[in-house]
Amino acid sequence: MRILDFHLHYNGNIDDAKRFAQLWREGGVRKAVVFGMNYNDGSHTSARELAALAERVPDFFIPFAYLNVGYEDCVAGVREAQALGFKGVKFIYAAKPYDDDEYFPIYEAAAKANMVCLFHTGIVVGSVGKGGLHGVDFQGPWRISSNYMRPMHLDRIARAFPDMPIVGAHLGSESWYEEATSMLAWQNNVYFDMSIAQFHYVRKNAPEGQEDRVIKSRVRELYDSGQLDLHRILFGSDSVVGNPRADPGWALSTLKFELEGLGATEEEKEAVSWGTAARLLGIA
Repeated sequence: MRILDFHLHYNGNIDDAKRFAQLWREGGVRKAVVFGMNYNDGSHTSARELAALAERVPDFFIPFAYLNVGYEDCVAGVREAQALGFKGVKFIYAAKPYDDDEYFPIYEAAAKANMVCLFHTGIVVGSVGKGGLHGVDFQGPWRISSNYMRPMHLDRIARAFPDMPIVGAHLGSESWYEEATSMLAWQNNVYFDMSIAQFHYVRKNAPEGQEDRVIKSRVRELYDSGQLDLHRILFGSDSVVGNPRADPGWALSTLKFELEGLGATEEEKEAVSWGTAARLLGIA
């Protein structure tokens, strides 16, 4: 099965580029979308750093710009990404709801540049992530709200720019699966990635020797009803390029378990793992 990982972060450690790409390839991943991440002071991996990473393994990494909406000049960021030949941009940490009028010039610039726009949706890493791979210290001073990044805030953007591919990360997260899948039902240009483990939970105190992973009943109902259209879902590992401990094994086994657990068809498996993402990115 061909695999395209649509959700990788990069922490600036370029020495890890070739090791990371090789490890993912050994797992069956042929290409991967990569974007930045915030540090504790609110700064993040730059577009030029991402371009340099992609130059190390150009047939594997597909760089997207990474922009904090409302906290930097995102129109300039989109134009820089276009000049660097990027195919998309990742939006996160909105200072207001994504669909605030103030942000529409950003999306207009992205649409004119034929960018794929990936939006973080749902709960974003908070204080429990302190000391982890993603910086969180800036979130208090910035007054970050996950509510500004809920899936329904993509609706107005999708209507205004019907030809611009919009991808919501994390299927809206646990709180907003219904919002995310209703977007799939009503907006043809909206997609979501499944990073990571959105389709299942792990049972507490499962008997030894028994499978402790279970497909979430809400997700199964959304799939059985047709509202969760797997032709519009993309695989993403949410791993970090530059983390020497990064390994694709868990994410890839989760992909296999979740698709088989839902009863996905072979056509649906191909769409999730490769086909839809490749089409959005113009990859044969």
